[in-house]
Amino acid sequence: MFGLKTSRLHKGIFAVVSALFFLYMLTLIFPFVWMLLNSLKTNMDFFKDIWSLPEKPLLSNYVNVWDQMNLLVYFGNSIKLTLLGTLASILTASMASYVIAKYKFKLSKLLYTMAIVVMLIPSIGTIAALYKFMISTHLFNTHLGLVLLYSGGFGFNFILLYGFFKSVSWSYAEAGFVDGASDAQVFLRIMLPQARPGIIAVAIIQGINVWNDYFNPYMFLQDKSKMTLAVGIYNLVQEQSYAADWPKLFAAMIIATVPVLIVYAIFSNTIIENTVAGGLKG
Repeated sequence: MFGLKTSRLHKGIFAVVSALFFLYMLTLIFPFVWMLLNSLKTNMDFFKDIWSLPEKPLLSNYVNVWDQMNLLVYFGNSIKLTLLGTLASILTASMASYVIAKYKFKLSKLLYTMAIVVMLIPSIGTIAALYKFMISTHLFNTHLGLVLLYSGGFGFNFILLYGFFKSVSWSYAEAGFVDGASDAQVFLRIMLPQARPGIIAVAIIQGINVWNDYFNPYMFLQDKSKMTLAVGIYNLVQEQSYAADWPKLFAAMIIATVPVLIVYAIFSNTIIENTVAGGLKG
């Protein structure tokens, strides 16, 4: 009897929690659906009733915003920085995590501790020094400067890859050294493939983060021809606050959001499985 009551209690709790999560899901989906529907309206229809369905769905807002508002340039800059920034970040994080995880030297534990501590320091406190550094090194207003900012070897990417490299048996490397391989060859040909699941997960997460990054491009890029999609959308918001053509703004936001949603929908299981595996292995 007691077991039956406990079972019913667990089912009740599960039902309540499921309902709460379902409501939370709706709060996340609703703004995107509302924005999508309004992006298919004319400006007059939008101000007539912002909650109604579009009477005649229009794709002209997407065509106009793409042609007239420089989105193609912003889109190209975002793709460029996402690819280069992700590649640079993966390369530096994998090298740093591999060396600290597999090579025993006096400062290895200190460096690992510093990597953890650095993650706890608010980045806003370093902006002034970083801004001055970018200007002094002539990296300000360049895509190269942003790529170098994304290529820091520590942070979340380092922690995740450290767990993967830590779990890989050193016997693979020893076999490579016996066959005459150098340290670089062992890293590139033996150890790096062993951490492939972690690298894939980190690459996807880093790519999404770089694509969505607004602060760094806004701070360190001035020319419109070099700005990313996130900054371009912000400029568009400022313009539409005067022009009040909100359907075009919603269309631009959909264009910026859809690539991230597609990537995450395709690779969500990969991200979850590999990041959890890295945490367990670490």
